[in-house]
Amino acid sequence: MRIVKTLIVTAVATLPLICGAEGSASKSGDAGMELSDIIAGYSKRSGKKFIVDPRVRAVGGLVGIGADKITYEQLLALATVHGFVIVASGDVTIVVPDAGARQLPTPVYTDSRFKAPDDEWVTLLLSAKNACTAQLVPILRPLMPQAAHMAAVPYSNQMVIVDRAVNARRIADLVGRLDSAAPAGRGCVDPSSKKD
Repeated sequence: MRIVKTLIVTAVATLPLICGAEGSASKSGDAGMELSDIIAGYSKRSGKKFIVDPRVRAVGGLVGIGADKITYEQLLALATVHGFVIVASGDVTIVVPDAGARQLPTPVYTDSRFKAPDDEWVTLLLSAKNACTAQLVPILRPLMPQAAHMAAVPYSNQMVIVDRAVNARRIADLVGRLDSAAPAGRGCVDPSSKKD
């Protein structure tokens, strides 16, 4: 009986705190909106069709931006903040947790000066002339989020990057700098080709 009384007293005591939190969220306007509602509003305004994964649940994040005026770039950034990815696929746009970003059909670029919104997920194929891309992967991979992907293609001395555009550009810049600083003609040396 004592436990029941304690639970009732605790519930009654925390009720004003819960109600106050809900009231302050509604006073701040769009800051307390569900991400799925923001996407639905953007879809209605823009005419874009979205398929939203049921795991896409997030509240808040808009401060100084009205949900009715959010741009596509701002929507991408909001999704990034909450750990989600928005990728256009044909005539629909897919919204999923960022853990699945690597498997989505992102745009593929071979020029590091590609044009894409900063928070759009892209695939970038880089080539190096002097540096060995296989040796660059362990150096650069820690600069990427867990959901991103980086791999070297040893036989062509290329690197595949799947990440947000802003970070893919940063990695491409670093690869370019490391490549230009590497001794010419060294590239990747096959350890099995060394003679004793």
